[in-house]
Amino acid sequence: MTSRRFIASLVLTFCLGALPAAAQEPSGAGLALGVRGAFGIPVGDAFNDLALSDTFGTTVAPQVDVSYFFTRQLSLGAYFQYGIAAGPGNECADSVNCTSKVLRFGIDLDYHFRPDGFVSPWVGVGVGYEIGSWEFGEGAENTRLELRGYDLGHAHFGLDLQLTRSIAVGPYISASVGQYDKLSARLGTVFEENDRDIISDHKQLHVWIQPGVRAQFRL
Repeated sequence: MTSRRFIASLVLTFCLGALPAAAQEPSGAGLALGVRGAFGIPVGDAFNDLALSDTFGTTVAPQVDVSYFFTRQLSLGAYFQYGIAAGPGNECADSVNCTSKVLRFGIDLDYHFRPDGFVSPWVGVGVGYEIGSWEFGEGAENTRLELRGYDLGHAHFGLDLQLTRSIAVGPYISASVGQYDKLSARLGTVFEENDRDIISDHKQLHVWIQPGVRAQFRL
């Protein structure tokens, strides 16, 4: 056997022997589903001089998200959050005729520092859109307010406890900066305004701070 044939045979043997190991070694790429529960703390003004805490109040906010992991460390995902809000002055907690909610959806880019460790810290950033509404009363006499605008940017940090290679649970905290630019309002039969632009002088920045817990399942 010539040296060239010997080297080719050796390389082929090595490649064939490495195939089972390569098949067993996970690449880390794939989908993941996340479920979260958070408590939303409003900071700043909704618009003009109206405080966000006096508009929607605090929220209890379940969230679902779907992410794609390019590696074990890096993922890009989409989320949807349904925040059940207390309403102005906690009125919605005391009245059956009052409902208030804050919906948030968008995209996140997350990085996991120690995905194979039992304790795995992670950080992420993202952008999105936000719709907050408050309604009191029923029928034609109800009072309603809806505000819509962009989540200009948010960041979150968490600690995952890797229960298995596919299941992680742990606490996190997020902070988002947003600004409402659309308004719809109704005051019984007296006044109604739909999809109005909020003038620049009345636009304000607001912040949602959300501590919570997340469970993530890698598929």
